[in-house]
Amino acid sequence: MDILQTYFSGIADPRVEGRCLHKLSDILMTGICPYLSCVVDYQDMHLFAKERGSQLQVLFQLPHGAPSTDTFERVFKLVNSKSLQQCLAH
Repeated sequence: MDILQTYFSGIADPRVEGRCLHKLSDILMTGICPYLSCVVDYQDMHLFAKERGSQLQVLFQLPHGAPSTDTFERVFKLVNSKSLQQCLAH
């Protein structure tokens, strides 16, 4: 298990198993990184992953390319916000 999976292990993956191209931890980290730079919409999260994903491979892997705008939106709407908040507080 990689360090991000361990870090985000307290967050249940709400997606249908077997139908996901990206690890939940990679989507969360790819979404949180641009958010720290005041990026707040899903399109910008996608562009960040597309443009900077290769530079950040130390943190996460994107073997299927950047998650789509729809993927970011779906995951961040489905993920338990309290669980995410607890992970980020530690």
